[in-house]
Amino acid sequence: MNGGPAHPGGAHLGRSDAQTPSPGAHVHHMDPVERTVKAILLAGIAVSVALMAVGLVLGVAHGTMLPRAMVSLSALPSALARLDPAAYVTLGLIVLVVTPFVRVVGSLVAFVVERDRAYVLITATVLVVMCLGVLLGRA
Repeated sequence: MNGGPAHPGGAHLGRSDAQTPSPGAHVHHMDPVERTVKAILLAGIAVSVALMAVGLVLGVAHGTMLPRAMVSLSALPSALARLDPAAYVTLGLIVLVVTPFVRVVGSLVAFVVERDRAYVLITATVLVVMCLGVLLGRA
């Protein structure tokens, strides 16, 4: 193995070739679209997990543990204001579901800024298909 001695159990100790590229190896640098997508996905997941964690903590504090039902969209603002644990879990799940849509919109905006017509068309088509899937799934 290159980069360091092997552990008797097969684990690799020391420097990993995957972490440190060899001389002359190509290092990938993210372009603006990749950075935008990465930021959107990380933010969406972080916000979603944080909201669901708040819901779980509130559930434990209220003695109800895990919420048994979702809160409707119309009741969500007042339930959040009342610190209803189910409202925070519901909002966390909504953020998690919406994140891929925001990612596609972010990509679309980045491709428009770059004036990449082919990718604008492809990404817009993906967004339309995703929206149709949601609308037809509700029927």
